[in-house]
Amino acid sequence: MDTEVGPAPWWKDARSRNRAAIIAFAAIALTSMLFVAFSNYLFAGDQRILVVTLENDAGQAKREGLKAACGGLPGVSVVRDQGDPDPAVQGRFPVRFRIADTTTQQEVAVIRCLNENRERFAIVGYLPENDGN
Repeated sequence: MDTEVGPAPWWKDARSRNRAAIIAFAAIALTSMLFVAFSNYLFAGDQRILVVTLENDAGQAKREGLKAACGGLPGVSVVRDQGDPDPAVQGRFPVRFRIADTTTQQEVAVIRCLNENRERFAIVGYLPENDGN
């Protein structure tokens, strides 16, 4: 009587089963990371915001004046203040302008407006956020 015992199928072997489970988990994790990267960042569109920092004692009046002077330019909108609405508290925070989907000329107009009103509204500097860097 000649009987030959073959190797066990992979699902009955614990080592092969564990290896298959780890590979499947890694593939699912990699796929989910790539999906999030593509959907959140690459397909999100332009979300640029220009953050304008004022001097520490500038106050709410200068913030509102800056919003009125530069916020009405074409392609630019003022980002609404968040948090505590008290003017004494809001006066310490920067002013944000949404410059998403603006042309180069519109963005230059905002920068020119900020540079022309630097002393008037006590502007320290400005920096773009969400510009892909």
